[in-house]
Amino acid sequence: MEHDIVCGMEIKNTLSAPLIIYKGKTYYFCTDLCKIQFEQEPEKYIQKGDSEQDEHQD
Repeated sequence: MEHDIVCGMEIKNTLSAPLIIYKGKTYYFCTDLCKIQFEQEPEKYIQKGDSEQDEHQD
């Protein structure tokens, strides 16, 4: 299951969800607003997502 990297919401239907391919990776969003926020500062959300992932691996 995919999650919106901006707000954390679970994306149940990736076929209809807004998406961006950034640096070869596909990111899905719950709304166009989250997509726009990601477009404005993608590295901010990628770094946030990476640090949260590291916390869950302990």
